[in-house]
Order: sequence, then C-alpha cells, then structure tokens
Amino acid sequence: MHEGSHHISRRRENWQMIKTSENLEEMSLREKIEFLNETVQPEEGVIPSYILGDPTIYELEHKKVFLKTWVFVGHESEIPNKSDFMTRDLAGYSVIISRGSDDVIRGFYNMCTHRGMKLCRADKGNKSSFTCPYHGFNFKNNGDLVGVPLQKNIYGDRLDKSKMGLHNIRIESYKGLLFGTWNEEAEPLSEFLGEFKWYLDILIGRAKMEVMGPPQRFIVQSNWKIGSDNFVGDSYHTMVTHGSIAKLGMVPNATYSKKGYQIHTNNGHGLNLGTPNPDFAFPEELKSEYISNLSGEQFEVLSNLKNMIGNIFPNLSFLISHTKVKNQLISNTTIRLWRPVDVNKMEVITWFLVEKHASEDWKKRSRDSYILTFSPSGIFEQDDTEVFTDITAAASGPMPMLKQLTYNYTMGLHREPVSDFVGPGVVYNDKFSEANQRNFYRYWLDLMNS
Repeated sequence: MHEGSHHISRRRENWQMIKTSENLEEMSLREKIEFLNETVQPEEGVIPSYILGDPTIYELEHKKVFLKTWVFVGHESEIPNKSDFMTRDLAGYSVIISRGSDDVIRGFYNMCTHRGMKLCRADKGNKSSFTCPYHGFNFKNNGDLVGVPLQKNIYGDRLDKSKMGLHNIRIESYKGLLFGTWNEEAEPLSEFLGEFKWYLDILIGRAKMEVMGPPQRFIVQSNWKIGSDNFVGDSYHTMVTHGSIAKLGMVPNATYSKKGYQIHTNNGHGLNLGTPNPDFAFPEELKSEYISNLSGEQFEVLSNLKNMIGNIFPNLSFLISHTKVKNQLISNTTIRLWRPVDVNKMEVITWFLVEKHASEDWKKRSRDSYILTFSPSGIFEQDDTEVFTDITAAASGPMPMLKQLTYNYTMGLHREPVSDFVGPGVVYNDKFSEANQRNFYRYWLDLMNS
C-alpha cells in the first residue's frame, strides 16, 4: 500500500472511531489531536466541517490558540492622552489598556487583587487611578496599589501594598496596532508578524492614522474562523455574494475581484492585493507623507492599489477599499476583530481609520464610503454575515462527523508562486486561489498540536 492509500485508510478508521462514539468529548486529548491531524489536511485542500461547529474544538482552540498567541486589543489613537484608558476583551477575559500618567501604555487584568471584583466597568475614559467598587481598594493607572480604606486600623502593618499591584499582561504595538497576550513565552510581536509587516506598513503605517469614533460592535451567529477564512484569501466569492455591485455599476464587471496578487507569510497571515488602479484613491495632498513613510516599492503598491484585504492570525482582518463619493474615488480603511463568544457566535468589532492629517472634508467622505460598503449596515457586510451564519448552522451538530463532511480547498494547488513581486512572502499572481486559507489552517493545526 503506497503512502497516499495509507493516509486515506487511516483517516477512514478515525472517522469510524468517531461515528461509534457520541462526539469528540469522549476522546482523550491525545486522541482528539490525533483525530485532528488525520482529518484536517491543509496541504491536500481537505478541511472537515466539524471544526466550525464542534464545541470541543472551540474549547481546545481557546487554550491552544487564543491563550497562546497575540490578539488585537485596540489602536493607540483610542487612548491618545495621558491617563486615557479603555477596557477590552483578551481571549475571553476583560483587560484594562491604560496610557499611564508617564505616557506608557500598559495592560492589566481587569480584576481587583483583593477579592477579584471587576475593577473597571466603563468602556473608556480618563482616570489617574481605579477604585474597586467592592471594598474601595485604589490602584494607580500604572497598576500599583496605592490606597486601602482604613488600612492601619484593620491591617496594622501586615499588608504589603507593593505585592498587590494589578496583574500585568503583555502589550506590544506595531504602527499603532496594540496586541496583547497571556503567554509570557510568546515570541515578540515583531517576530510574530514577521514579513507581514511589509504589508501592514501600507495599511496602517503609510501615514499617521487615527480611529474615528468608537468601534462598531454587532453579534453574528457564526464561528469566528469563517470571518478570518473569508478575509485571509477569499476574493472568489465577490462575483457571486457581492454580485449586485457590478449591476449597480460600482465595479466594471463580475470578475473585477480576480486581478491582483494573493500573498501569505509565516504564522498564518495572508492577504489579497487588488491591482492595478488607474486612479489614486488616497488624499493627493498626503503623497509626501506616504513617500516619507514607505519604501519606493511600498509606495508603488499603494499608488496602484485597487483594494487590500487580509487577516492577521488568528482573528484580526483588515481592508482598504474604495468607492465613488460625489464622483470622486475615495478609499476607506477598516480593521475588524472576529471575537469568539461561543462555538457558533462571535462579536464583530470594526474600527474605521483615516489619515490624521487629511482634510476634514476628505475624512467625512471616506467615512461615507465606509458606511456604504463595509459598515454594519453596508451592502458588503450584510452579504457576508448572512453567508457566515448559514455555514455555521450547516456545520453544527453530529451530522458533519457522521457523514464525514469536508470542504474543498484545492483552488490554486496547480499553480506555482511568482518570484518577481516587489513584496515578501509566498506570492501568486491571481487572487482566485485558496493558498492563503491552506496556510491559515496549517498554522491553526500547528498551534492545536502545540
């Protein structure tokens, strides 16, 4: 029996094993990982549907993925001033992101070290200290415990406040993007992003960027991986799911989304780069700022950019898009987090960003462009979230395992990468491919094995 037949036979044995039990919950951790390795085959383009709907997989990836890697928590412009703070979710736990009185950005577990009460319940604000609403313990915005009610009377000299500061979490930033991790042994953020930083420079480092307004939040009955999967490399769906944009004259034809490049790097990151664009969709008056912040090759990509859509593993997606507002082509830049709430539920959090030094008129028109397309009420966003919901529903329950249901991710397997593109990574000169999704699931599987 040759190697391929052996793998198929082994996979059938594993499927048969799962069919004789209720679900993955009956298996040991070792058996679960073995089952994943036998049934999730990214290099072959075979992804089983149960990984989107099985609660055991969801619980396992929380431990293996979200508690181990870097997760996006916000943008520096959301807390621009000393003593500004915001509360965010990091892998299911509330954290405080605070710009201290010393202008240093820090992260803390949102838990009083006295009795574990949630210390701060506001979404954002400006405070030099945080007072626990349970017993009144007071912490400076650098995390130090500085005040205890009636301390001398009820504790004497036995309470050492220096040992009761807030629990720190690792926070690191790249070009204003703030990431946190619970994993003290995780590689530095810069290493985790790796070569993908070349593209993030175009997204978020081309100019001084700022978030406009609070992030938009809404709930979708979907597994979080579907959002990441869609943004990391799926331009193929555009001509069908978003087919109305061609009918409305917003794009020239239904295959508009095919032209460009598909690119991925290590650690599951990937993007689709739409080119060429005969029009410059960014503020003309900021060209000198772009040139000063980007390399010549990066500015060349920006100048010809039609769109850029991608995903930083695991669940931070981004988009540069454009549309005509008052007969002028206007770009809009967004980032969005697919925050897991349950195996079949996620909170979508979307940030709209603009160039800080652009005119107020341009910022307003860019916002209008965003609202029309990828805001919660935008025509693209509603198309996508309906699809995400139906995919999740079909992947739920026992049927995906009982029937051995799998997805086909073989698109582009016959193609070879190109070597003449100006940017780093594995590059294909066509956006209709699933190489990025295969790369995403390969890294996901590696982490599930870790």
